[in-house]
Order: sequence, then C-alpha cells, then structure tokens
Amino acid sequence: MKNAAEMRRPRAGALTFGVLVMVAGCGAARPPEPSATGQDAGAEHAAPEAGRLPPARQIHVKTPDGLSIAVQEWGHPEGPEVLFIHGLSQSHLAWAPQIQSRLANDFRIVTYDLRGHGVSDKPVEAKYYEEDRRWGDELRAVIEGAGLKRPVVVGWSLGGVVILDYLRAHGDDALGGVVFVDAVTRLDRALLGEMPPLTSEDLSTRLGAMRQFLRDCFVVPPPPAAFETMLAYNAMVPASVQVAVGHIPLDGADEALRALSVPALVIHGAEDRHAKVAMATRTASLVRGARLSLYEGVGHAPFYEARERFNAELANFLREVNGAAPGPKSRP
Repeated sequence: MKNAAEMRRPRAGALTFGVLVMVAGCGAARPPEPSATGQDAGAEHAAPEAGRLPPARQIHVKTPDGLSIAVQEWGHPEGPEVLFIHGLSQSHLAWAPQIQSRLANDFRIVTYDLRGHGVSDKPVEAKYYEEDRRWGDELRAVIEGAGLKRPVVVGWSLGGVVILDYLRAHGDDALGGVVFVDAVTRLDRALLGEMPPLTSEDLSTRLGAMRQFLRDCFVVPPPPAAFETMLAYNAMVPASVQVAVGHIPLDGADEALRALSVPALVIHGAEDRHAKVAMATRTASLVRGARLSLYEGVGHAPFYEARERFNAELANFLREVNGAAPGPKSRP
C-alpha cells in the first residue's frame, strides 16, 4: 500500500474540489409523476417526501482498507440484480423512487452508502478518499458482500467516477451491465457547470451554497419536506470528506470506457446544470454499443424527476441483459 507521502503527491488528472462538487448529485426531492395506479402513486409519493422507506435487509461489508460500509437490500430476493451508487454528499435514500416502485416486484435492488456518507464509516484522514483504487475496491467488496453474481450497476453523478475506478482496477467480468446516470466520466470544465461557494469556511455561507446547489439540481423546485430530508443527509457528510474527494484522479478513464464489454445505457437530463449533455454524448461515443437516452425538460436527477420513464427504461434494460423479454417501451 502507498504511504501517506506518496498518496498526497500531485497527480495528473486530479480533480479540484470545486469541479467535483458541481457534479456531486442531489437528493430525492421532486414530487412524483402520476403512476398507473393510485396505490402505486401514493406509495411512491410518501417515501421520498417524508424520507421513509420500507424495512431493508441490512448488510455490513468490510472494505480492504478496513471500513464498514452500510448496504441495503430490497425487492425480490431471487430477481435479476441491480446495484445503485449515489452521488457525492448523498445517501441510499436518493433511490427512494426506485425502491418504492414496481421495480421491487421483479428485481433484487441493492443500495449502499459510499464511504464518508450516510451510515457508512467516515474516517477523517484524506487518504481514505484521495486514492481512486479504494473506491473501486469498495464497490467490489459490496458486490461480493451482498452475494451479487452479475449485477447491473447504476452510477449517478459521482457514481460514474466510482464505476470507472472499479473498471480500471477489476475489469467488467463480474458485471452484467452498466447504467451511467448524469454521470461524471471526464474532468473537464467545458463539460461541467458552475457552483456556489460550497467550500466556504463560514458555516452560514456554506449552508446557503448547499441549498442553492441542491435547488439547481432540479427543473421543478422540490417540496419543503423532501428538501429538508435532502439537506439532512447532505449535512451528514463531513466537509473534510468533500474536500478529500476532490482529489480523486480519473487517469485512464477513457481507456476503461473503450474496454467496457458489457451492455451499457447512458441516461442524462437535457436540462442538467451540473453535468452537461456533452458529457453524456461523449461517454456514449466511447462505450462500444452504448445506448444514449436524453430526458427533455429534466435536470440532474432523471431517476427522480422522470421516475416513471426512468424505471420503465431501467426495467427493460435489466430484462434485456438477463435474457428476458422486455416490457413496454419507454417513450423516446
């Protein structure tokens, strides 16, 4: 393992904190779209709004560097597997629109809190976040600890970086497919938006910046109760973690995308203010056979803002990857 001096030396392609936080992701906060049945609509509305989810099967996984990672399992225990990775400063609660949807009837859904997030361990030392291999090893530990065989991995925003770190370290043999959701795959200011002063040492300034950043994640402002929940789990992430995450390098990311041999789907909100559409088109152009799906009128969180379309498209992709007949097609 590298010593502390090695891990802190300047690295080509390292990401500054400001750029990474711009594309951190945001919480589940927009009111749901109507669903096919009133019962389903009510369930999907209540959980994201109030921050409540049905009981999960809890799994605690140890990473190679000794951290305890909180993993949650939902849905059909024998169904095709899908593993969700949230964005920076978020938690597994961001995936409430999927956990409480009809996806849970057919698929085994696994979520987890990244290191430094949610109820996973939060060491203060920067070395636990600055070295890219640790994120890839963490994802591998989750896959193995949850007993997943060949899951489809869904990475939102920073989750795209985590997937790339995994691919560079371990390849794609253990994966069934990959879904990039408004995902960061290149550290280029031309592909990223602007951000408020999230690194301010003044607490009131930082909290105001957090509110503004989260508002900018959505085309439609979130309702107050959901926004409170979102702010709460964002505030659980120590500032030191956010700063350290800003030094994750992405060297070799393009090569990892070109080498990806499993089915891939790239989903992106056309009105994303944090990761521009050009990020998604570039990702899709590098991955052999990738399908690009743009969501008009939607921002950084299509899995929340357009949950019905997203869930239907994800379900079709999961069935295709697992050799089952696809369900109804989502609208283009």
